[in-house]
Formats: sequence, structure tokens, C-alpha cells
Amino acid sequence: MLELLGDPPGRVLELGFGGIHATPLRLAGFDVVVVEPNPAHRERAAQRTGEEALAEVPAERFDAVVAPAGTDLAGVDAARIVLVDDAGAASIAG
Repeated sequence: MLELLGDPPGRVLELGFGGIHATPLRLAGFDVVVVEPNPAHRERAAQRTGEEALAEVPAERFDAVVAPAGTDLAGVDAARIVLVDDAGAASIAG
């Protein structure tokens, strides 16, 4: 995934993964915003990241978004979209 994101620094939106990618991305030098739309997973995201996960995507520009394949990305403003399939393989959308 890091190869697909490019070199840090950059702002990355982690969408719908419960914060699982946030710590490795931060350690790599990225600024990460975690959005977990599912309330059942939001608390776990906060435990993983040490901060509150957002319920909705903020109206901000991101250098990249990391999201599960098939996620509705309407309203997400990101220069690069990295989708992760069920097997954990990441690829650039588009």
C-alpha cells in the first residue's frame, strides 16, 4: 500500500477500516484522518488510533483515500484512490 500512496508527507483518509491502517501510515510519515461510518466499529477505531474516529468524511481535500473495494466514494475529494479488496490486495482506482 505504501508504494501506491507515494512518498510522505501527505494527508490520507482511511475510510471504513476501523483504523487498522492508521498507525502504519502515521509511522511512515503520513497525516491520517480515520472515518468509520459503522458505529459498531467506531469505538474499536478509536482504541486502535488513540483518537476519535469520525462518522462522516470531512469536506476537505486529501492526497489519498484508502478504502475497501466497492466503497461509495461520492463526496470524497482525494488526488489518489487506493482500494483494498477482500484478500487484502491494494490497487489504484481508475
